[in-house]
Amino acid sequence: MRVAALSRTDLGKRHVRLDPAFYLGRELVRSTMSSKGSRHVSLEDIVESIHDGARLPSAASGIPMLRLNNVRPCELDLSGMTHVDGTAAKWINVQESDVLFTRAAQPFRAAAVQSGMPAELAVSSELTIIRPRPAVLPEYLAAVFCTPTLNRILRDLAYRGGSSALPRLRLSDIARLPIPLPPRSLQESLGLRYQQAVDLTASARAEFNAVVTAIHAEIDHRVSGVKPPSSAIEVLRSQLADRWDVPFNRGRVFRHSAAASAMRSLLQLAKPASTSLRGLADDEEVFAVQADDVNESTFLVEGGEVRPHSDLSSRMRQRLEVGAVLLCTTGAGDQVAYLDEELGREEQPLLGSATFTALRFHETPRVFAVALAHPLVRTQLRLLSSGSVQRFVNKRDLDELLVPVLGQVWREDFETRLTRAMQRRREALLARTALIEAADDYLREATP
Repeated sequence: MRVAALSRTDLGKRHVRLDPAFYLGRELVRSTMSSKGSRHVSLEDIVESIHDGARLPSAASGIPMLRLNNVRPCELDLSGMTHVDGTAAKWINVQESDVLFTRAAQPFRAAAVQSGMPAELAVSSELTIIRPRPAVLPEYLAAVFCTPTLNRILRDLAYRGGSSALPRLRLSDIARLPIPLPPRSLQESLGLRYQQAVDLTASARAEFNAVVTAIHAEIDHRVSGVKPPSSAIEVLRSQLADRWDVPFNRGRVFRHSAAASAMRSLLQLAKPASTSLRGLADDEEVFAVQADDVNESTFLVEGGEVRPHSDLSSRMRQRLEVGAVLLCTTGAGDQVAYLDEELGREEQPLLGSATFTALRFHETPRVFAVALAHPLVRTQLRLLSSGSVQRFVNKRDLDELLVPVLGQVWREDFETRLTRAMQRRREALLARTALIEAADDYLREATP
C-alpha cells in the first residue's frame, strides 16, 4: 500500500485535484529529487524548451503532421502522415534531435527525431516537443520516457478529462519530472543501441513494403475490371427489404458486379474465431490488445498490456488465439493484424477489444490479412458500415464482404515472404525492448 500525507493547503485554491494517485506521484517526485546522493535533475534543467503540439485543420496538401499513432516507443513511423494548414494557427517546427513525447497516451512513450525528416513538420496537440540541451543525447532521453519505472510516475501524475479519455499530463508536471543524468559514455552506449534498433526497423519496413506492394499489384492485375460503384445508381423498391441506406445498396451493387471476378465472399474463406471467456477467472491476469496496439504497416500486434481480467472494460471481452486475423469493424480505424506466434509466448490468455472481429482463415492467413487492407476491401467496409454516431459493420453483413483471392502458388510464396518480414520486424522489436530495459536498469539503480 502506498501512503502520502497532505494538508488542505497542498490542494491549492485553483484547479484542485482530488485524485489520490496524483499526490502519491508528486510525493515520489519530491522524495526522489531530495534524497541524499540523488543523481536526478528536473527535466526543465536539462532541456532548452518544452512545447505543446498544435491544433491545425486538415488540408489536402500543406504541412505534414505527426499524430499519436506515428510515435511508438523509441520509433517514429512516418507512414500515414496527414497534412494540415500551417497558416491557421501558430505551431512549432520539429527539428533534428528533438524528442517527441506522447503527453496523452496509454502507455506514455517517446521517440527521438533523427536526420532525414521533412524541412517543415508539425505535431498534433497530443504530443509534446522536448528540445534537450547538448549535454543530453535525445536517444537517451527518449529511452528513459519509455521505461516502466518512469511510466509508473507518469500514470500517477496524469489526469483524465472524461470516463473514456486518454490519461493526459500537464506541461508543468512534465517539466518537473526527475531524470537521472548519467555519464556521457552511458548515454552514447544507449544511443548506439537506439541506432541499431532504428536500422533493423528500416530494414524490416523496406521488406514489408516490397511484399505488400507486390501483393496489392497482383490483386490489381486480377481485378482490373472491378471498379467502385458510381454515385448514381438505380435501386428497385423490392431490393430495400432490409436496409434503406444508400451506401449499403451501393455496396450491394458493387458486390454483384464483382461476383464473377477473382474475389470470393469472406464466408467462404474464413470463419469467426471463438470468443468464449469460459474458464477465465475475474482475478486472472490477461494480455489485453486494443486497436492502438496494432501497427497498420506491419500487420502485427506490437503493443498490449498485462492487466487483471476484472479491471478491463466491458468492451475488452473477446478471447483471441494465435493464428487469427483481426479486422477493425468498429470506429474509424482501418487496422488489420495477424496474431503471430510471438504472442503465443505470453503466459497470459489473450483478450481483444470489441473493435475487432477475429477471423480464422483456412490457409495463408498473412496473405489474406494484407488482402483485407486492399482499397477495394476498405471501400466495401465503408459501404457496409452503419451507425450515426460510430460506424460498425454487422457480422451478418460482413459475410458478404468480397476478398481478392490469388492463386495457390502465389499465396504460398507471399506467405513465406511475409513470414520472413514479420520475423525481421520482431527482431527490431526485440532490439528496442533491450534498449528500454537497459535504460530502465539504470533508472532503478539511480533511484534511491
